[in-house]
Amino acid sequence: MSASDATWKRGPGINAETRNQLVKRARSSKTRDQEFRSDRPTDWRPTTVRNPEGDVAPFFTPTTAWEFIAARLEAGEEVEVIDLRMPRGSKGYVMKIDLGLGLPKLYVKLQLVSKKVIGRSFHYSE
Repeated sequence: MSASDATWKRGPGINAETRNQLVKRARSSKTRDQEFRSDRPTDWRPTTVRNPEGDVAPFFTPTTAWEFIAARLEAGEEVEVIDLRMPRGSKGYVMKIDLGLGLPKLYVKLQLVSKKVIGRSFHYSE
């Protein structure tokens, strides 16, 4: 994790309700977003990450990244709850996913805001 992506730890795990909200919102283009804002910076780079399931397209697309996130959440991927630096006081949800194939782990950070899930990070773990 880079210094610009630094966070404070809150604790491991999420409850079923939070997991279900993340999955539901990640599956719909109307309830997900990864747009960079100065008050909510993002490091969203799916097209630089190899998709281990990508037979046709070897790298993730914005859409396949969200599909992968939802599938991993449904499969019970470990999620760590963190306190975000920006905006201060907000919760973040982090997954460090083993992609196999000798690749670095995938770092995914999400934030629930109102009725949306915000993709804050999607890149190889540094």
